[in-house]
Amino acid sequence: MSSEIAILMSELQEEKLLESIKNQMRKRPPLEIIEDLREGLAKIGDLFERGDYFLSDLIFAADIFKQVLELLEPYLTKEVRETKGKVIIGTVTGDFHDIGKNIIVSLLKSNGYFVEDLGKDVTPEKFLEAVQRMQPDILGMSGLLTTSLDPMKKTIELIKSEYAGKLIIVVGGAPVNDKWVEEVGADFGTNNAAVGIKLINKVLLEAKL
Repeated sequence: MSSEIAILMSELQEEKLLESIKNQMRKRPPLEIIEDLREGLAKIGDLFERGDYFLSDLIFAADIFKQVLELLEPYLTKEVRETKGKVIIGTVTGDFHDIGKNIIVSLLKSNGYFVEDLGKDVTPEKFLEAVQRMQPDILGMSGLLTTSLDPMKKTIELIKSEYAGKLIIVVGGAPVNDKWVEEVGADFGTNNAAVGIKLINKVLLEAKL
């Protein structure tokens, strides 16, 4: 049975959700609340696919989720003691969508990663400069549009010209599938944020063995 938080999130009941979370923060670990929010977001995704929700609903959901994370972040920071790894992430040049990226950034932080979010419409050169400066374990690239394929490919070619085999490259976004991953030259990819965090946990653990 879905929790109150999951239901309120899926129904986009902003005020009731924020009030419920404020009450439950005193009684429950923040990561449990994040799990409920993930369930609610998954339901929103299902409703969007069925045509019951629209892009405006997704944007509203992302705004609600951002507010919730602002409430939880101080508690998440206290709970996460050890950094699993360093991640650089951004939405590729020409793409100004960041809902999916923002969700995975929040999930990465709550799972113990240090994340540098480059934002949206990030050029290949800016990605490279960030990699040179930070030396991350993982580079993540997001894109909602089919036109994001070429910028991802160009960015990965530039990164690999200097860092081939030295970091894990993960791509994400609505159009991402196995063919897309192969074409852009990434190591892994997904179109689901919840799957993405599990994938990153798994591949980084294996890389450190």
